[in-house]
Amino acid sequence: MKKDNKRNYFRVDISIPVKWRILNQTEADLVKKGVGSSLLTQSIFKTHIDEKAAKPSSIRDDQIDHSLQMMNIKLDYIINMKLKDSAGPTGNDRVVEISASGLKFMTLEKIDPGIFMKMELLIPGAPHFPVELIAEVLRVEETDNDYLVAANILWIDDEAREFIVKMNFEKQRIDIRRIKTCKEAGKSD
Repeated sequence: MKKDNKRNYFRVDISIPVKWRILNQTEADLVKKGVGSSLLTQSIFKTHIDEKAAKPSSIRDDQIDHSLQMMNIKLDYIINMKLKDSAGPTGNDRVVEISASGLKFMTLEKIDPGIFMKMELLIPGAPHFPVELIAEVLRVEETDNDYLVAANILWIDDEAREFIVKMNFEKQRIDIRRIKTCKEAGKSD
């Protein structure tokens, strides 16, 4: 946990899988025009499960509806992964730092700053599986064998952004407890 975090949202170190692809020129133009959210596929099609989940009738119904909704999301994800168009460069890498407004990830591919990309984060427990977002590459640092890419999140579902904020706070709580426990254990020796 960094103490010099002066961003709008707290950023935490983490390790989560990410799939990404560079946007083609038409898609990049949509982002520049301010309609990048149209590139996100989540929440475009509401199912009867989504509508039923909005009007639960009992706690048991809530649990069943939530389970069905999560199963539907995961099945959609599997189907989409099988049908994905592999046009353009894509990567399967790991996010190493994230906040609700930006992230850093490691990749073997050199990416130029200013590039727009669509990313899918595989965060367990997220309201959408995977978490989709549109990001702009801000800077790229070459390391020993790969590149550290810093990107600004331009478009993300509000629920997904809120989930990232909550996940970060939970990770910070765990880190603080771990530090406190280590200090207490060191005092007792």
